This record gives sequence, structure tokens and C-alpha cells, in this order.
Amino acid sequence: MTTTATPNADAAAQFIGTAPGRNYQAEVIEAARMALVDAVGVALGAHGEGAGESVRNVAANWGAGGEAQILLGGRSAPAVAALVNATLGHCLDYDDTHVGAVAHLGNPTWATAIAVGQQVGATDREILGAFITGFEVGAKLGFGMGHAVNERGFHSTGLFGCFASATAAAVLLGLDEEGIRNALGAAATQGAGLTGSFGTMAKPFHAGKAAMNGVLAAELAKEGFEAAQTLIEPDGGFGQTFIQDGTVAPQLLDFDGSMEITRNTLKPYASCLLTHPVIDAARALADKVALDDIAEISVDVTPACINLAGKPQPQSGLEGKFSTAYCAALGLTGHMVTAADFAEDRVSDPALRALVDKVTLNPVPDMKMTAAKLTLRLADGSEVGHDTPLALGNPGNPMDWDDMKGKFMPLAEPVLGDKADALYDLLRGFGDGERMDAMREIVAR
Repeated sequence: MTTTATPNADAAAQFIGTAPGRNYQAEVIEAARMALVDAVGVALGAHGEGAGESVRNVAANWGAGGEAQILLGGRSAPAVAALVNATLGHCLDYDDTHVGAVAHLGNPTWATAIAVGQQVGATDREILGAFITGFEVGAKLGFGMGHAVNERGFHSTGLFGCFASATAAAVLLGLDEEGIRNALGAAATQGAGLTGSFGTMAKPFHAGKAAMNGVLAAELAKEGFEAAQTLIEPDGGFGQTFIQDGTVAPQLLDFDGSMEITRNTLKPYASCLLTHPVIDAARALADKVALDDIAEISVDVTPACINLAGKPQPQSGLEGKFSTAYCAALGLTGHMVTAADFAEDRVSDPALRALVDKVTLNPVPDMKMTAAKLTLRLADGSEVGHDTPLALGNPGNPMDWDDMKGKFMPLAEPVLGDKADALYDLLRGFGDGERMDAMREIVAR
């Protein structure tokens, strides 16, 4: 047991340790359910993606026994199922994002909560509570650090998704406060993922590995594993390692007030979140001008958009998700920017490529990541533009349940057929009765 002052570990251990039986406001439960529908939908929609297939095949080769359900597969150990399902959930880059932590937290946290919950026979309500608790801890630890972490080449999802997953697993495994501290320490030392992998299969693997690492951290702690308990402190090793210049550090954790899940962002478009305000602006202008009249396309965005989603000439669908120029071209041509718009033949479309060539990205230092301005300069010298102050899907401009069903069904129906609607209903009311067995039956193969 550590003798060093650990206010963050103490606060987290107390909050996580008292999770069982905690009651949540209706808005918190609704936000968690929406994140569940989102996570399952985008994972099902990725059933044929290369990264998911590779991870699924490796998992099958391991032959690990367990009760955790792999989507469109069999049962396995919780860490393995979490790895596969969370990788699938990030393949399309269509899953949710907590803007404060700049991390995809819902997908790996739900993958973990369901996998561990199935293994230990938890109730739906217990699994729901574990997810909410995990999301809160991951978001709080990542709050204010996500930008700095990503700017230094580390993927925030691989870091804070691991904390969120370890927390959810710790709740369901019933760890005491000492075990929780060790689980968080084991999660901290496993944080990983490089932004240089964006646009490749390794990016969704970051989410899968975050979930797997989180399960592993909690399972190790359950078996008496001891880890450093000071890593998540403001002056601890986690922040000092990833932000070595000390400009940003983990904040003191405070679990009073509203829950971070209510400030989650859900994606209406299947691309990097930083491209979304540009897509909104482009779609608003799609019927305002003829494409042949466009001479130049000027896009004002946050510098982070250029750093992380500024691929100028994408050569694949994965690269297209991180090309603001390509996403702007999709919006201007009236595309819905769904997973289908990142197929290889769409990326190579001559009409889209011609528009991509006309795009210039302009960094605006004080612009928010949820905002953008797009200006079209026409052949006759006139201009037409559109501002997006807050992209669709963010708190303040959220998707509603009709929007979410409109996203879920096209992802799930090609895989599940007429069972997709039944699965949506089960997910939509998760925690209101025992629905896990029915859900498992639909997604098992």
C-alpha cells in the first residue's frame, strides 16, 4: 500500500467503489443508452473491415474460453471479446467522441462493460452503471489533456479509453479500493497508440487494445497485482511522461456535479470528428452553386484539424476519413458522408478529386474544434460561404433518437436483416429489465 499522498487515486477509488447501487438521473441513463446504440451499430457496420477481420482471426486462433460474446462470432474471454468488439467499433471512425478528452470513450467502455458483465453474470443495470462510471473516470482524467496528448503524437483514445475500460471492469469485478488503485495504475502503464497510425488499420486497433488493456488491468488487480498508485496524480508519472514540458497535467479529480456522459458527442458522419463542422458547412452550400462554377474552396479550421485530419490527397477510404478536403468535397456534392462514401471507388471518383484539388485549409488558432467556415470562390469572382459555429452531434446541437435510429439501421440491417429493428429496441431500453440474453442471441454466430 502506498504512503504517498494520492488525492486522484483516492477520489477515483471512492467513486468507483461506491458505483454499485448508485442511482442516475434519467438524462444520464438516456445518454448511456444512446452511446450503446451507437457503439453496437458502428461495430456491426464494420463487419467486413480489414482491421476487424484480422483481430477476429487472431482472437479465434487464441481459442480463449469464456462467456463474453464476440459480435457476429462466438464466445471468448472478456479481454478477447473486448479487443475484437472495440476494434470493430472504431473501424469506421463513426463512433462517439468526448470532446473534453478528445477521445473515443463510449465504444471501448461499452465493449468492456458488456464483455466483463457477461462473464460474471451481471444484471443489465449493473452493466449500465459500470459503463457510466468508466466513462466518467476516463473523461475526467482526459479532460484538458486530449489535445496536448494528440499534438505530441499519442492517441488519446488509447490512453483514456484504457482508464475508462479498467474502471468499468473494476466495478463489475467488485474490486475494493486498494484493488481499484492498482487497476488504475496497471491501466496507466499500458496506455498506448500513435497518431502517426491514423488512416491505417492500427487506429481502430488502439480502441480495441484500450478495452483489452483495461480488462487485463482490472483482472490483474483482482488477483493481487500491485501497480504504481501515483501515476494519475497531477505530478504523477502519467502526465509527466506524455506531456514532458509540463504545460498540461492531469487535473484534480472531482466527481461532484453533472456526469460527463451527458456531454458526449455522437457522429452523424463516418469520418474524423474534426471534419464534421466542415461537412455541415459544405452540405449547407451543396445546392447553392453549380460545381463547375467553383474555382477555389477556402476552409477555416482549428490547427488540430490540419494536423490530424489534413491529408491532402487521400488514396484510400481510411485516408479519406482523415482528409478534410475530401470530406468537404463529399458535402458539396450532396453525399451523406456515411461509411459507403469511403469505399475505394468513391475516393477515386474524378468529380470528387477535382474538388479536392481546389481546397485550401487555413489554420485559425482561436477556432474551436467544433466550428469551421467554408468559402467558395466562383469563376466570376464572387464568393459564397457558410459558418458552422457548432457541428451537429455536439452538446448544444445534439442528435436525437430519430437521428440515432437513422444512423443505426443502415449499419445493422445489411448484417442482421429484419432482426436489426428488434436489436435497436433492446439497446434503446437497455437496463430496463434483463435484455442481454436476447441481444446476445441476435448478434451471435
